Amino acid sequence: MNVASGHDEIVDGIALRTHLQPIYSLPHQREVGYEALLRGDAGGGALIDPFDLFGRAIVAGTLTELDRMSHRTHLRNAAALLPAAHWLFININPATFTDPGYAVRLAAATRAAGLAPERLVIEVLESGGTDVEELSRATQAFRGQGFLVAVDDFGAGHSNIDRLLTLRPDIVKLDRSLVRTKSAHMRDALMPKLVDLLHESGMFVVAEGIETGDDLMLAARSNVDFVQGYLFGMPSPTLAERGVATPLFEDVFDALAQMRRAERLAGDLLVLPYRSGIKQAARRFASGTTTEAACADVLALPATLSCFFLDQGGREFMPGLAGAAAKAPSARFAPIADPSTGRWDNRSYFVDALAKPQQVITTAPYLSVTGTSLCMTLTIATQRAEKPVVIGVDLDWGKLTEAAPAMF
Repeated sequence: MNVASGHDEIVDGIALRTHLQPIYSLPHQREVGYEALLRGDAGGGALIDPFDLFGRAIVAGTLTELDRMSHRTHLRNAAALLPAAHWLFININPATFTDPGYAVRLAAATRAAGLAPERLVIEVLESGGTDVEELSRATQAFRGQGFLVAVDDFGAGHSNIDRLLTLRPDIVKLDRSLVRTKSAHMRDALMPKLVDLLHESGMFVVAEGIETGDDLMLAARSNVDFVQGYLFGMPSPTLAERGVATPLFEDVFDALAQMRRAERLAGDLLVLPYRSGIKQAARRFASGTTTEAACADVLALPATLSCFFLDQGGREFMPGLAGAAAKAPSARFAPIADPSTGRWDNRSYFVDALAKPQQVITTAPYLSVTGTSLCMTLTIATQRAEKPVVIGVDLDWGKLTEAAPAMF
């Protein structure tokens, strides 16, 4: 069994060791790298964790020295073990990271250890106390030497999306607090959108702190690229056994595929009467009936908030109608309650409806700017008196999904 070893770096009688934690690619379903984690060995079997080691260095004023010693330790101990086409993730203190010339020195040490700099991912904590321009210059310096750069623990402490977009690292490691949060809204809505934003900005995403099957499911649902955590094993001086995590990935992908099929079916069945209702309303309205008569059936359905009528410019040309789920206006949101003066032609539900006449357009759930809860909008484009119009139905998403458990 491969074990990290070599000549030890010694700090106050404590030998520095390297433990390795695998990082897995979800789509590849295998390990693609290892994070090198520092441990101290004072003898007697018990190891000293990095928080204690670096805490002592902060008190002694030797933080930068210990940081650089850790890099030498990891290169010496892990370089010979690292499988081909795998990354080695190494942590770096922001002060070390921004030290002019260190990128060149670390690149030389990496080559001396037998690794190309392209095999190393430099993990830096995006600290609010470090100037973002300094971090940006350092990022470019390390990239210029061939290293990849990762921002560690994003979502904790001083993390800031604007600073992250300025740095534009190759990889972002999401703090375990985002994965372990008890907030259902954060788990199910915000994290996938955050991952999408990071992907659109050209960054790969690692979810740290994966400890349970539910954590892994969240990561898969959120479309993160890489995962890391105790579910796959504790950090160890040995390499992970190849393929040991593959059954976990197979199980979560199978469950996710089944879940998505069920969600699509549930969504189609739940929305079906509303789709039929808005089609009927469009036919009636096009034939010249009043708005009340055209929309009577869909307005009576339990999740309907309102029906509205937009002209070709996206403006309401007839008063909206309240549905069975309509709520009394909130005094707190009175300034945005009236949609009649608005222009809605920039909304995808309007654009898509005009582009596909007589077809029902369905949005994903969203927070309506004229309401205070999640809403789904159905629209359909038709004609009345030879003029194009768009009819819309707003649905209360919470009330709509109340029926799902009984359905399944």
